[in-house]
Amino acid sequence: MLRLIGRPAPATTVLIIINSLIFAYGMLSHSQQQIIVHYGFVPDELFRGNSALLSDSIMRLFTSMFIHANITHIAFNLFALAYMGGSAERSVGIPRFIALYSLAGLGGALLYGAVASYILLNGNILLIGASGAISGVLGIAAAMGDIRGYYWLAIQILFAFIGSFAALTIAFMAHVGGFLTTLLVTKAMIYHERRKRRWHSDAFST
Repeated sequence: MLRLIGRPAPATTVLIIINSLIFAYGMLSHSQQQIIVHYGFVPDELFRGNSALLSDSIMRLFTSMFIHANITHIAFNLFALAYMGGSAERSVGIPRFIALYSLAGLGGALLYGAVASYILLNGNILLIGASGAISGVLGIAAAMGDIRGYYWLAIQILFAFIGSFAALTIAFMAHVGGFLTTLLVTKAMIYHERRKRRWHSDAFST
């Protein structure tokens, strides 16, 4: 089980294993391209498609988070998850970490998809990878007070702007969306916890 600093990180470990197994299966069975085509997220199918494609598009929002194009793609993502996931998981707890990771993946895909379909008009290009969800791990860290997360966000926004003109293949807007999703949700959770503690403190002091 993954242990970088402090207690083990079971949820992060499981996520790394799931991503690795799916990639290994695709490569060993020579079906990686078919997996990408059938389970990657196509923005236009959700934002511009007909209602018959809606359920399939929603499923692809989830499945696309566990698919990677090549060894370099998955290696960078899983290294980042292993490096950052443990501390984020210990900060918010396993159930919340899993929920926030999933929300970040969805938020990243939706922001990327909306920009691709309505602004860049290239929403027919498949989106795959765990980058949006993993960016959400940085969003958790930023919400907890790590200012370096905001520097990373600024860089992603800059690259997203450059990429819209330079035709870069990295979906930087998915990174931005994943980060912002967990940043806002985690801050809301912190605010709620503080209000609850303050209420308990006031209740017992009266």
